[in-house]
Amino acid sequence: MQTQRHFWLKTVIAGGIVMGVVYFFAQPSKDASTNIIDPAVTLQKSSPSVVDDNSQLNNQRTAQNSSSTSSADEQAIAPELQERLAAMQQRRPNQQFSNSEVAAAVNRTSSWTPTDDIPRELPLQPEEFTDGRQFIELDSLKIETLMPGDQVNVRVDENAKDYKVTIDKVEKHDYNSISWHGHIQGDDGQKYSVSFTPGQQLTVGRFDTPDGHYVIQAHGNKGWVASSQLLFKADTSVSDAIHPADVDPNYANNQGTPHNH
Repeated sequence: MQTQRHFWLKTVIAGGIVMGVVYFFAQPSKDASTNIIDPAVTLQKSSPSVVDDNSQLNNQRTAQNSSSTSSADEQAIAPELQERLAAMQQRRPNQQFSNSEVAAAVNRTSSWTPTDDIPRELPLQPEEFTDGRQFIELDSLKIETLMPGDQVNVRVDENAKDYKVTIDKVEKHDYNSISWHGHIQGDDGQKYSVSFTPGQQLTVGRFDTPDGHYVIQAHGNKGWVASSQLLFKADTSVSDAIHPADVDPNYANNQGTPHNH
């Protein structure tokens, strides 16, 4: 009986040892399974870097495309407009010009447009706002784009006419003083002189026409055009007669002196 007990005790102990050994050797297998790299997890972890790389690549491509577009634009405006821009930049070295704005100004045909609005901010006397002068919106950029040989229209409402001005030369006096000189070809075969001088704030000009002499003045882009006849019209309330006593101090004394014949 005792021998039977020892036999079963040894059997239980041996079974426990065997199960312990099996469990022990089975444990590394479980740990190894946890260390297996999941491709999906690896892909997820690496995907932000991939996205960043793709984003940088896309940005580089966008920059290259923008550069290509810019180069294409430069080629599109060359050489005539590019030459014009270079001349403008040389005249105004500290001023920046937009390619598209200059191109649009070149296509415009007039140097100013009439306006019905009266710019009260202009330095005029109260009566001068209603004396018949023509108020205008000056296209200062159009004037800046003009080169020798160009033609531009000037509108004079006073006689309801448009005149075509041909630019002959551009003269630079200093940074803020550049004059555009040209002429109007009259039907009588004569050339009538024209000049515009835009400053930083004030633009002045004059032009002769077959119909008379005109003056232009603008502050910024607000200004006016008027004929010399309108600006310097005589005051009819004042007599322009010259009395002899005003030029001959002895006139009064001579009136009582008999003349010898």
